[in-house]
Amino acid sequence: MNTRCSNLSYRIAKWFCPVLLLFGLLQMPVISAEELRLTSDGRIKRDPVFIDNGDTLVYVVDESSDKMRLMRRNMRDGSTEPFHKNAPKSEFSPAFSANGQYYAFIQSRGNLSLALVIRELQGVKSSEVKPAGGFSGMRSPAISPQGKRVLYCFPEKGSQQIWSVNMEAQDRKALTDGQGIDNWPAYTPDGKTVIFGSTRDGNYEIYSMQSDGKEVKRLTNSPMQDIRPVISHDGKRIAFISQRDGNRELYVMNLDGSGLQRVTRHPDRDDYPAWHPDGKRIALVSERAGRTDLYMVEVSP
Repeated sequence: MNTRCSNLSYRIAKWFCPVLLLFGLLQMPVISAEELRLTSDGRIKRDPVFIDNGDTLVYVVDESSDKMRLMRRNMRDGSTEPFHKNAPKSEFSPAFSANGQYYAFIQSRGNLSLALVIRELQGVKSSEVKPAGGFSGMRSPAISPQGKRVLYCFPEKGSQQIWSVNMEAQDRKALTDGQGIDNWPAYTPDGKTVIFGSTRDGNYEIYSMQSDGKEVKRLTNSPMQDIRPVISHDGKRIAFISQRDGNRELYVMNLDGSGLQRVTRHPDRDDYPAWHPDGKRIALVSERAGRTDLYMVEVSP
């Protein structure tokens, strides 16, 4: 009798648990369904970011099997051109200061050797954090709203941490120093808070901290990865990519982690979100039928 009850309970649980999971996913708010396709070449892309008040979208495309190139798209007429016309090596992860004075990016210097480059947009001033010895490299630059500091990620002490330098690539400081991998730092518009992703608790989650590295707070709690957080231009919301439903989709939440909402719902992958300055749209890289392009989706206020 006990064996029969046990088998029956197992069969009920086997059927009922997936139903509960599906019901929970369906109950999560979905705030956008339409997509506007921005590119159609199908090549692998990453790292979109808006500049010029939303008139220009800078992004990275795989130009060849061994070279990534920074591109700019005119959002008014749809034309595209290289951001650096004569770039000899791979360049990716562009970041721009809010005042339009500086930009930063990662540049390849050899096999798995990456440097952080900081430049003036309208000048000739340029500085860099050079690669360390061996296979090493910087990741994910972010410029403070005042254009005074640049954050980047680097695995100097074993695990990847977040570092800060001034615009001359000097005065280097560590903002994090713990377990796991820290990545994708982003400043709030007032420069007081930094949002970032980390595996410090065993799985990629999203965290916040003061701009000096103090008062770290965990914002998400999912058994699957939450990655690539970006902050809206008004500083009120965070867009990020999550695999909490088993597939990479776009989500948004408030700056404190509340108000979680799912934006995309597609069997293919969505990745690399970028807020439009109007706060109503998000550009992202999406894979559709095996082809990778830039799309724009609308989000509710």
